This record gives sequence, C-alpha cells and structure tokens, in this order.
Amino acid sequence: MLQLIRHPLFLHTRRDATETPMETAIRWSPSSDTHEQRFLLVDVTGCSFSHCKVKSYDGKDFKYETLCGTRRAPLFRAFDWSPHDESIVAVGDISGSATVIRLDDSQTSPIALPVRQQRPCNAVAFSKTGLLATGLERVRADFSLNIWDVSRRLSEKTSTVSSPGKSSVEPIRKLASSETITSIRFFLGQPDTLAAGVKGTCIRLYDLRENIGNPPLQFQTASVHNLAIDPLDENYLASAVTQKDTTIQIWDRRLALSSSAASLGSGTSHSAPLGPVLEYRNAFESSSSKAQSNIWSLRYCKGKSGYLGALASNGDFRVFETKHANHAGENYTQDQGTHTQDVQLQTERQLRTRRVHHVGPFLDSRRPDNARIVSFDFTNLAGPKGMPSAITLRGSGSVEVYELKGRAPTYALSSDGDLVCSGITRELEPLSRTKDGSLAQLGLFQVKPSTVEPIDGLSNRLEETDISRQANGDKISKANISMENGKQLSSREMHEKWFENRYLHHVPSISGALATLTMDRRRCLEGYLFDCEKNMKIAGDDPWLVELWEWVGRVKRLANDETFIVRGIDLNYLGIWNIWNTDLGQEKAARISGKSENTEILYAIEAICRSLGLPDLSRIESSLPAHRRLSLYLCDFGLSGEEMRVAISDLAKQGQTTKAAFLALINDIPKQAADILRNGSHPADRELSLALAGYIRGITDDAWCETIQNIAASLADPYARGILALVRNGSWHDVLHETSLSLKFRVGIALMYLADDDLTTYVTTTTNECTDHGDIEGTVLTGLSSKAVPLLQNYILKYHDLQTAILAISHTSPRYFPSSLVDTWRAEYRTRLNTYRLFLHRVRFDTGATKLSVANGSHGKPNLAPPARQVSLKCSHCEQAMDRNPAHVAASSAPAPVSFPSSADQNRSIFADDVQTGTACSKCGKHLPRCVVCMLWLGMPDPHTKGGEHANAAAMERSREIKDDGKGERGRMLMKDFICVCRGCWHTMHVGHAEEWFRDNRTCPVPGCECACGERDGGFGGMGGVRV
Repeated sequence: MLQLIRHPLFLHTRRDATETPMETAIRWSPSSDTHEQRFLLVDVTGCSFSHCKVKSYDGKDFKYETLCGTRRAPLFRAFDWSPHDESIVAVGDISGSATVIRLDDSQTSPIALPVRQQRPCNAVAFSKTGLLATGLERVRADFSLNIWDVSRRLSEKTSTVSSPGKSSVEPIRKLASSETITSIRFFLGQPDTLAAGVKGTCIRLYDLRENIGNPPLQFQTASVHNLAIDPLDENYLASAVTQKDTTIQIWDRRLALSSSAASLGSGTSHSAPLGPVLEYRNAFESSSSKAQSNIWSLRYCKGKSGYLGALASNGDFRVFETKHANHAGENYTQDQGTHTQDVQLQTERQLRTRRVHHVGPFLDSRRPDNARIVSFDFTNLAGPKGMPSAITLRGSGSVEVYELKGRAPTYALSSDGDLVCSGITRELEPLSRTKDGSLAQLGLFQVKPSTVEPIDGLSNRLEETDISRQANGDKISKANISMENGKQLSSREMHEKWFENRYLHHVPSISGALATLTMDRRRCLEGYLFDCEKNMKIAGDDPWLVELWEWVGRVKRLANDETFIVRGIDLNYLGIWNIWNTDLGQEKAARISGKSENTEILYAIEAICRSLGLPDLSRIESSLPAHRRLSLYLCDFGLSGEEMRVAISDLAKQGQTTKAAFLALINDIPKQAADILRNGSHPADRELSLALAGYIRGITDDAWCETIQNIAASLADPYARGILALVRNGSWHDVLHETSLSLKFRVGIALMYLADDDLTTYVTTTTNECTDHGDIEGTVLTGLSSKAVPLLQNYILKYHDLQTAILAISHTSPRYFPSSLVDTWRAEYRTRLNTYRLFLHRVRFDTGATKLSVANGSHGKPNLAPPARQVSLKCSHCEQAMDRNPAHVAASSAPAPVSFPSSADQNRSIFADDVQTGTACSKCGKHLPRCVVCMLWLGMPDPHTKGGEHANAAAMERSREIKDDGKGERGRMLMKDFICVCRGCWHTMHVGHAEEWFRDNRTCPVPGCECACGERDGGFGGMGGVRV
C-alpha cells in the first residue's frame, strides 16, 4: 500500500507505509556572512517554523537562539524559504492551495493563493524577485504549474482567504496543462527561468519572459524528483528517482532540446535526445535486505562549484565532487564526413567524479534511530581547511556542522621542511562576543592563528645539528670523528662521516631532524649569499665549508684589489693546479687581452709575487720558484719568517698547541715547536715534546720507530699525527701520507719539500682524487676555474649542497667561462628559492650573480644576461602595446581591429590630454573601465608623461600633509586611486571607493549584481574577494 506523506524539501515523494516519514528539516540562509549566521528549522509534524541565529560553535557544541517564528502554519506537504526576505515562507497543502506566512509578524494574516480544482500541492519554490511557483497533481482541463507574484500581493497587504472558484486571485502564468509537477527550482542568475519535473516524462525548462506558445526546453527522463541547480554554475542541474531507486542524474541545460523537436522523434543528429552528462546508478546501495533506501534530498554547495550533496532515507549522507572531463576536443564525424555537432558538444561538456565524500554513515543496528541525519543544507562559508561545510539535523533534533574532509591522511615533507599530515586539522577556537555583542570577525568557523617563530640565528634554531655544540662535556670537532673501528680516517672521510651522522651523542627530535632537510632554506634566510665572512659564520657547523669560504674570501679581496691582474693577464680565482701548470684552460681567451705567450704569464706570476712581497723559497731547488711562492700564498703559507713566527705564537696562546708546533716544523723552526709543546697543558703535548726532542737529536732506530707508532695509534689529533709522522723517519713523504691532515696543509708541505717532477705528479693525482670524490677541499687546487665544475658536480651528488656550489662558482662563471652545467645549477637554485617562496632572496641572488659576471674591460656589461621581459601591457580593445612610441604600433602579436565603435575614438590624437597622462591607450584612444562607484575612468597618471608628472606631484604633496600616525593613513592616501577588481563579478573600482563601500556593505555596488565581493573568501571579512 502507498500513502502520501509530508515532505519538507519543496517536493512530494511516495514511500512504503512501513518507512518513517521525514518530520523535520533545516535550511541555511544564503545571506549569512562572517558576522552573523542564520538558518531555518522546520517542524513538519508541529507545523512550525523557527528563524534561528548562531550564537557560538567551538567545533563540538553548536549553540543558537530563535529570532522569530510561527506555530500557526497549516498542515503542509511542501515549503520554501524566500531568498529575498528571510521573514517569509510559503507552504503548499493537500488541497493545492499555497499560503504565504510572515515569521516576524504574528499580527498579519497569512496570504492564501487558492486553486480552482482541489488536488495535492507537490512543490513550491520562490525566485529571488518575489515570484512563487506551485506544482500540483494532474487533473483534466487544468494547469498544474502556477506562477504567483507574491511581492505584489504583500505590498497590497491582501489577507483575504476566499473559497475556490469565487476568488479574484489569479496567477500571472499558468503552465503544464493536465500534467503532474513533482519538483520546481528557479535559477538564481535568471530569476524568470525555472526548471520543473514532469512526472514520468521530462524535466522542463520554462522562460517566463517568452510567449505562451513558444515551446520550452526539456530533457526526456523519468528522474524528475528533487531538482537541484548548481548556484555557481547554473548550466548543471541534478535530479533523482525516489521510489525504490537511488539513481542520480546530472544534466547540462545547454544540451536541452525544445519540446517540439523532442516530440518529432525524427532520429536526426540535431533532434536526437541527449542523456545526462553524469549518472550515478545505485548511488546508495542498501546495506540490509529488510529495507530499501530512497533519496530524500539533493542539494548543491553554495560556496564551491561541483559539489552535490545527497541524503538517503536511511541517514546516509554523501557528497559527490565532480569536475569537467578533459577531452582533446576531436571532431566526431559520421560516415558521410559531416560534423556531428551535438555529439561533440556533449562530449566536451562531460563531467567526471573526482571523489565521493561519505559524510554521514547509514543507519544500522549499532546506531539508534534518532541518531541518523534527517536533513541537511550546505553553508556559504568555508571550514577551517577551506573545504565546503554543511549543517545537518539529526533525528534527535541536534544540529551539527560538518566540513568535508580531504583524501585519506597521508604524510609528506613540504618544501619548507615541515612534516605534513593531511588528516590533522587545525585547532578551532569558540566564537566569542565582542563589545558590541556581534560574533567574532572570522564568523562560524574560526581558526586559531598560528604563531611564527622569528629567525634569531641559525645556531639557536639548529642547535641539535650544530657540529660545534657541547655534548657530554666534549666539543665536537674533527678530532671527535677522526676514528672509525680503530682506523684513522682521512679529512675527506671525516667530512663524509660528519654528513652521514650529525647526531653523535643524542637522538634528535623530529623538528631537529627535519631542519637538516632544508638546510639551504634556513641558511638562505640567515643571509647565505656572496658575503664570505657572513657565510663562514652561517656555515660554522661545517669546518670544511668554513675553510672554503675563508679561501674564497681571500681570493675575492685580491680580485677586488686587482692584485692578480698584470699587463692584461687576469689570474684571479685560479687554483694551485692552474698556477703550477701555467694552464688557463678554456678561460684563456677571457683572462688574457690580446695575444700573450706563456712567457708573459710567467712574467705576470713573478710580478704578482713581487707586489705581494712573498719571501724567497730556499729549501729546495726549483725551475719555477715564482710558481711555488704564489701557490704557497694561495694555500696560506706565503708569510715571511717573522710573520710566520708571530702567527705561530698566536696559535699557541689560543691553546692550539699541536697546530702551532706542526706549523713551526713545516717552516723549519723546530726549536719553537719544541718550546710550544714543552709548555703545553695537554698530557699528549709532553709525549710529543719528547718525540720531537728525539727527532732533533737524530734518533731513527727500529725501537724508536715502534715507540712513535704506538704513540700515534692512541692519538686522533691530525696535527699531532703529522708531527709523529715526521719524527718517525724524518721524511716529509710520510707526512703527505697522513691524510687526516687538511688538504691545504698537505699541499703546502708538497710545495715546500717535493722536487718539481714529484710535485707535478702529486698535484695532478691529488686534484683528480678530489674531483672524483667531490672533496670540497680540492678547490684550493682547482680554484674556481672551469676545472672546479666537475669537482662541484660530484660534491652536489654526494652532499646535496647545490647552494654552496652555485654561490662559489658564480664568482667566475660566466665571468671567465660559460658552462651549461652551471647555468642548470643556477636555474635549479632559483626554482628552489621560488618554491620556498623566498622571492626577495632570489632577487638578491640574481642581482649579486649579475654583478659578479661583469668581466674586466667589459665596460660594466654583465655576461649573465637578464631574464626576458615577463610582463607587457596591452590594450584590451586594440590588443596593442600600451606604449606611446609610434614605432611600436605593430609590436603586438594580435592585429589591430579594422574599425572601432566610435570614429571619434578612432581618430583620437596621441596628444590628447588623457593620452598624455597615460590613462588612455595611445593607439586607439580607449579608456580603462569606469569605477562602478564614481563612474570616472580608472587609471593612474604615468609619472613619465608630461601631464602625469604634475598629477603625481600633486598627489605626493597631499600625502605629505598627512601626519604618519603609524596606522597607514599616508599609504592609504597614495593607494586610493589604484585599481581593484572583484574576482567573482569582475567589476572594477578605485581602492578608496572600495574601502569606503565595503566598510558598511557586503554586496557589489552595481545594481542587480548580488556578488558578495567583500565575503568571497568565506571566513574573511572586509574586502575578502577584492584584489588590487
């Protein structure tokens, strides 16, 4: 047996008698904003309406108060809430009459809209212009779709309820003769157009402005219930079947056929009926064989297009997220080769499902009956995560708010080095009342603002990753990581171990571990750029990088002083390998002006040695003494005897006794070395002092060598091991094999004590090893020449430190040599900074690298070409450049139009006042749009024009008269004439006028435009949707 029940969502449905009818409903006010949120509660059984206002919501408890309401409504089967006046509702009863009720005035009698022949009213719907449509059951020789002008009736204050047949009240339009109307919806953007479901036949689209004889558009389908129109894209509407079927169909009204064409049924391509663009069969599969679920409600989201909500009778609430399908747009043809336009049009407008959100689970045996969701509506405000939100009503009467969730929780690392979980929501704060009693600024869904920790030094933020931090009372240094499994590590291997295991004495926190993943970002924020001294401080946790930037700083100062430039020969930033081999490589053309022979390069090296006052080298005979002296200077060994003694004494006073003693031995000052070790405070200094004393006396027997070897096995200090390597056999070759010493020391020893051929072999072999292993210490050999590029490439692959590599090599490339690999590094580093949103830091990098690329004798012209022009201003009318130079008329990619609407505009002179001030196009004379508030032309005068110079000078003078009170008044004065555009309706206005208008208003100032420009971002007040 079937029975008729009262359905609260505008339409009538039939259900099995065993199924519980929906007894309550909820509707969200589309005019709610961040300051005040309202909704409507409907009690179908008690025939009452309650207009409510949200008091507070803390993420769990939803509190509201009733503003007004009525309990005098007649028994009804359908209702609707007026979108233009929230105090008005309309109901349709079983006799077919519609009643208009005011909720805020209990003294005013309801307005009755009777019908000629009594039959059930299945649906009522308001338009935003005050029209009311009622859909009735079918009777012979009478219309079932009546259109009433409720706004006129309200203005006449008519409250007489007359009997059918005797009333003078008549609808303004009567449609759908002898048909059953199941559902009605008005289009918001076109309030004179509505969609109506005709039972068992079609969905029909009526335009009330057309003549009665014009055939309406329609879709042939039996799915004609629960019509819903997407308010943000009204080309799409959804419908459903209610009786023992959960099929949902989505239609595109641009594909609708006229009723006359559909009735012909000719079968041609132009009249063939087209199906839905998306269909969900069995959208709600029944979880129990005892009961079959039906679709109770369909609603489209008010804040985001493509979100369709559906509620089943078992309480299952789902949201279907749709998007346009991507098609290549091929032309579909028939056998005759003609275009099948309808098929192509339908294919290009297909929708696909992006995701189905299961908001409310269906009712099962584990959940009480009153816990299911019985009604819902989408809000027009976004939730804390920016997703659409819905307000729901449960069978128990409790009101809740749901924000759609994203995908399943996943973890990922952001570009800022933060661990991101998609399932973690931000903390919500309860709404609080302000002094004036209004809700807080952010409205219903208020997000607790996150705190941003200021950057106050890399060591404070990365103390757990600092290699120089104090841990267990011992200072972490090279000596602490020089041994592994009883084996002494080389300087390169120590660097690799430091990089692989930075946490030597503690387990790091998650934040500390994540900090190392974006070390380049954090260093960049500290100012890691082209200032070598600053870079040494920022990279102070890495001793190898400190040595690198110390060396780069020395050669950079020499380059600025032009010390290494002699007779047009530029030897700046070269390494020891280049100097010793007199090889400038592929940079020779850039470093030598004119034709110069190697003899001139030799002369340049000698001249540099003389200008620097480098001491003569008398320890070994060499055919290239100047090359040795300059190479020693590059590795910080080019001091005179007295200067070296002072430097050694300073190291001893600083407590670096082993380093000072080793340096004294290298410079052939054994007595000073012995004195330093004898006066040392460390226990190992006494042992080293005794070993050095034996070396001075010339002891070299086997027992002596074994004793020295045993002492060395217990020491990890590289300088102490270097001293023992020398005193064991008295050979500097043994010292060169002590790889725990830094490369700079080993190369300096080789320059002092190896013969020419041996030195050439050692420098070449060591350079190749450093290049193959990406040893950053090898830059003292390769310099920053083209030979350093493969070394830095391997360094990047091993240490993932693109930042240091590009900052170092930018001093020489492309100044001395071009390199496609370096260009790739530079582009990647720029992209990385943009990813971190460090745009200003990227600009500083660009400008610094450009300055470094200026070669000597280039008259200040950089070798690093600036980026191509990214922005060009074009007139929207003639598509030509906004340039007053007549030679640039044809510079636009688009041809100029043949004619313009106005001959006066077409013949406008470029010497006109508005063209001269820069507020009009100099080609076609067209203006920018007008401000919708003051109706004046938009545009700021160009200060480079004759007229614009005076206008801007006057504006600046007025701004100076305003006292800067710290509130930005002077800045607002300068910005008031700028252009701002609403991203929703694209209306334009002056910034000053926009601020003044949206201070007291929410919607667009253009008459008839209902765009909420000031609230478009949902949850942000003021000019949320307006952008300058």
